[in-house]
Amino acid sequence: MYYLSIMIASLSGVLYHVSQKSIHPKANPMISMMITFSVALVGTFIWYIIDGSSSTWITDVKNTNWASFSLGMSLVGLEFGILLAYRSGWQISNFNLFYTFLLAALLLPIGLLIFRETLSLKTVIGMGITIGGIALMKI
Repeated sequence: MYYLSIMIASLSGVLYHVSQKSIHPKANPMISMMITFSVALVGTFIWYIIDGSSSTWITDVKNTNWASFSLGMSLVGLEFGILLAYRSGWQISNFNLFYTFLLAALLLPIGLLIFRETLSLKTVIGMGITIGGIALMKI
């Protein structure tokens, strides 16, 4: 499951960015996002039925918390921000590198302070190499 999960996320990420970059420039962003989230709602509903939860739908809903609602709101911002990035001229080949590095830098203190994660020397070296790579891309 460990490697399967990263493969699913990576392949879905490729489809995601190709799809985002391919949204028609004249398409209203909110209509596009409504279609996107409608497809996601139907897909997750079908997946829920196929998965065959051992509890009732009501019980499963009651087992959620604020994070499910916060995640929904963050997805709206994420979708809109990435759509605007591509419409403003970011290249698909380097946008994700900048975005992912910035995201990692913002999540680092959250992981350390809130989730009590640890920072290894390998992580620090990796971040340094990444900063160097991004600097080279901008030269």
